[in-house]
Amino acid sequence: MVPLIRPQQVTITPQNIVASCIFGVGFPLEKIAKELGAEFTPEQFPGAIYHMSGGYTFLLFKNGKAVLAGCRSEAQLMKAAKELDKELRKIGVKIKKYDITIQNMVFSLDLKVDVDLEKFVKNVIDSYYSPELFPGLTFKIHDPTVTFLIFSSGKCVLAGLKDIKYIDKAIKKLVDTVNKSGAAKEKKVKPDDKKAKKKSKGKKK
Repeated sequence: MVPLIRPQQVTITPQNIVASCIFGVGFPLEKIAKELGAEFTPEQFPGAIYHMSGGYTFLLFKNGKAVLAGCRSEAQLMKAAKELDKELRKIGVKIKKYDITIQNMVFSLDLKVDVDLEKFVKNVIDSYYSPELFPGLTFKIHDPTVTFLIFSSGKCVLAGLKDIKYIDKAIKKLVDTVNKSGAAKEKKVKPDDKKAKKKSKGKKK
């Protein structure tokens, strides 16, 4: 019997948010590199890469625009921007505004079932699978516009989301598509897992 997945059984783990930023102040990139330790090689690239202790990374440009990566929630975006402002003040630069726009949100998912990728790609449009090149299957949806990378283990990556309010809708579409394709399979229990279960039962006795 083909198992049916329910949206509420899918585990969701945020991995990364990429956002564009406008701070309303010019960035002296040479000074930021020299005094704050940013990476800046203008002959190769016009932006400076500034890694922060919180795991955030800013790509800074002279015109006050930036790209921020490494956050895992929307709240962390402003936190990272405030920390950047704190560091820049040390060299006399003060951020004038915080205009932050999410460009891409990435999540890891677990469907809690195995997925027959060959069956999925045969029955679903907007999917691509070439196992000789890569073990994952690519599946795109358009409302919201996101891309899923699906593995036979049921583990997935969701990328391209720009607003967290649409994540439930995206996951429901994925789940409905997997169910309709008949590609879901019961999870295979690994030999090591079986041994672990027997040991745990033995301990309970």
